[in-house]
Amino acid sequence: MKKQICILLVICMTVLGISACGKSNDGAGADTNTNSTTGAEQGSASEQSGDKKKITFAYLDASGEDAKEDGWIHKWAMDTYDKWDQKDQVELELIPYVGSEGDYFTKMALELSDKSTAPDIFYEDSFQVTADAAANYLAPLDEYLGSWESWSNGSVIDACKEAATGMDGKVYGIPLATDSRGIWANTAVLQQAGLSKDWKPATWAELLDGCRQIKEKCGGVVPFWYTCEETSEATSINTFEMVLYGTKDHLFDTETGKWNIRSKDMLSSLEFFQTTMKEELTGSASEVTNTNSLNYAMEYLRDGKLGMVLTSTAVPNAFYSAGQSFEWADWEKTLSLIPMPTQNGDLGGSVTMSGGYAWSVSSHSEEKELAFDFITAMMDNKEQVVTYMMECGQLPTIDVSDAANYGDLSSRPFMQEATELLQNAQYRPHNEKYSEVSTFLSQMVNSVVCGNDPAEALENYSQSVISIVGEENTQDLSK
Repeated sequence: MKKQICILLVICMTVLGISACGKSNDGAGADTNTNSTTGAEQGSASEQSGDKKKITFAYLDASGEDAKEDGWIHKWAMDTYDKWDQKDQVELELIPYVGSEGDYFTKMALELSDKSTAPDIFYEDSFQVTADAAANYLAPLDEYLGSWESWSNGSVIDACKEAATGMDGKVYGIPLATDSRGIWANTAVLQQAGLSKDWKPATWAELLDGCRQIKEKCGGVVPFWYTCEETSEATSINTFEMVLYGTKDHLFDTETGKWNIRSKDMLSSLEFFQTTMKEELTGSASEVTNTNSLNYAMEYLRDGKLGMVLTSTAVPNAFYSAGQSFEWADWEKTLSLIPMPTQNGDLGGSVTMSGGYAWSVSSHSEEKELAFDFITAMMDNKEQVVTYMMECGQLPTIDVSDAANYGDLSSRPFMQEATELLQNAQYRPHNEKYSEVSTFLSQMVNSVVCGNDPAEALENYSQSVISIVGEENTQDLSK
């Protein structure tokens, strides 16, 4: 049973770097903030409450608007707090945010910039780490790491540590989860279209041909889906980068330290999406660009109205498990996980973008060491780590093979397949400008999906990148 997690550990330890990502929870509901305090009344971060110190803990609650105390992170944090050896001296205030990732990032950026609103601990998508560290929002944790045995004894996957490391080499968070991406397919639709249940296209051309076959033989079924919100990181990592990184040109050249612009492979990637729209192989532009795009896809996939969706491997577990948004008892028997093929079947044959999340400490916190101690107590609470991974569908960044409930995780549906995708994992640029560049990426793809010319969209993107990183930090691949 331990073989599957061991695969994850071996693969990740051989990777040189990781830049982040996360599961998209776009359209989960209105952005609301519900505070939950243990002990005394609420107050500002790290204030004294009688004889107790206080730490505040903000996070994105993807469990659903009505979860409250049953939320995944809430249960993990409270179980840890109840066992914590400093419980009697510290009051913990939990601050869950229910809404989309984009709304959460926007809200946290505002709160982290102000000492009066910045939480002590917060949930950070690791693609934001380099930018937030450069903006001095995050506290470096290096001086405390020596006191946490799991950091130095190999329990925390080395490659995942890079996800929370700034450009200055300092550590700005503790990685809590990672993931992979692929194509989720309804095998009943594949078979109806005359494709085999275990069909795996080897190239973009084969994937598009499969989509055409579904369109021809399965009336009323959308062949393929991807999310394409205009300013969403999900559009960048789950959609565009999953196509682009199946080519030879990537976003950023690590050897030259420059951003690629006017790349022929970027143009080819945009033309892939243009083809899906022109030939009506995907949903309507109004649906795939909607904030509820992923919700539409998971509903259609469950109901047999969609053939395939390109997204995180964590998504079905989060949507279809008992009590979740689109509960589906037979999802694990009906779905297959298809690796996203590269453009020409070379470069390893398939591609996945891998990302993750971290627990970070605000630079404004007056209790940085105490906040770090609670974070590490959470990560050493292995049974709760396993429970969280089971509920959210992500992959652990710390060895949990000694957890009493480890067997539940090792036997989770598609655990092995999702882990094996990491053999061809790619990562977003580990650069403080990435989060800004990502906005232009999503706008570029959104523009093409809405009917604009790929070459024109690419030129607009290239000019936008030049405007924020400087022309001297770009390289024109059209020359």
